[in-house]
Amino acid sequence: QAPATRAAAAPAASARPDAHPHDAMADTQPKRPVGGAFGQFCNERRAEFAKKCEGKPVTEVTKLLSAEWKTQTDAQKAPYEKKYKDAKAKFDTDMEAFKAGGGEVQPRKAKAKAKGEKKKKDPDAPKKPVGGAYGIFLNENRAKFQKALPAGSAASGVSKLASQKWKELSDEAKAPFETKYQAAAAAYKKAIEAYTASGGGGGDEDEDEDED
Repeated sequence: QAPATRAAAAPAASARPDAHPHDAMADTQPKRPVGGAFGQFCNERRAEFAKKCEGKPVTEVTKLLSAEWKTQTDAQKAPYEKKYKDAKAKFDTDMEAFKAGGGEVQPRKAKAKAKGEKKKKDPDAPKKPVGGAYGIFLNENRAKFQKALPAGSAASGVSKLASQKWKELSDEAKAPFETKYQAAAAAYKKAIEAYTASGGGGGDEDEDEDED
């Protein structure tokens, strides 16, 4: 008589997840919270102010948010300070997990370059002053220089004439344009920080005509 069939061996252990599973959140580089307490305020109130500015440029939303923020007392700002600190702490924790999971930290510009993406212009972003004091001089005198050129002259003729006139100015004559540029640069920095904190993209990085 054939021997009784032995009981099947104990079932193999079910497949276990990898010994070092990757947290889904750790697969993507965490996004750093920006704008401090004001950034948290913007995130919470943006929809409300966007309705008030319907049909207007995004910059109008930023202006309203900034104006409203300035009216807040320290006590009213405190909850947003806490939200920012909590968001920053979470970011630090998530970043450590991202690194521990083998993630490679990349600057935002490097990430865009790695993907072969070209930065898109944001038509609503504050315009960056370029060209330094010379840029201010050129903008203020462009029309005059255009009239001084013969009809049909190339557009580059304005830059060449402006560059020549700029080099003829004394340091004293250039000083007012330097002051105007510094003021414009400071205003731009403040505007782009508020714009970015409110969810806008990067600033206007277009280059203008520079001195030869």
